[in-house]
Amino acid sequence: MEKLELIIDQVEQDGQHLAAGEHVSGPSADEYRARVERTASFEGRVVTSAGSVERLLEQMDPAIYHGQGMTCVWRAATAVCRKAKLALGLPDENTPDESECRSSCTNLAYTDRDIENVQRRRDRHQADAADPLAPKPRRDRAVAQAEQLSQIITRHRDCGVTDPGRGPYD
Repeated sequence: MEKLELIIDQVEQDGQHLAAGEHVSGPSADEYRARVERTASFEGRVVTSAGSVERLLEQMDPAIYHGQGMTCVWRAATAVCRKAKLALGLPDENTPDESECRSSCTNLAYTDRDIENVQRRRDRHQADAADPLAPKPRRDRAVAQAEQLSQIITRHRDCGVTDPGRGPYD
């Protein structure tokens, strides 16, 4: 029941952000918007048994997972994290594994909320890169990480300028 409540709350919040004009980029941006819209139209049901909760979860769950600086619009067939786990002989849990997430995954979408998180991480890396007391290899790594995050931010912003809601990821 708690998972169902979490999904309903999350989708409601996502729908409110989209309605307020939140920009979404990434390869799964269109699918993210479609799933939020489809699930946000849920008007509620009376749940009287555990079986009802399970059936409702199957129907309602948009399989959208918010992570740190990214959102996974889960599709098992295209999930890079799932392929990595299977290649290692690990069990398939049919949910994302953020520790195996790769920027090349087509399941990714970036909301404005995600980009705010990415900006904070980039700022920390830039500060580390400018630290004169840090060893050079650490500063060099921080520069590379900040640049990678800057590219994500730029692509998110650029795709909103040329064609709202679409861009180099789409």
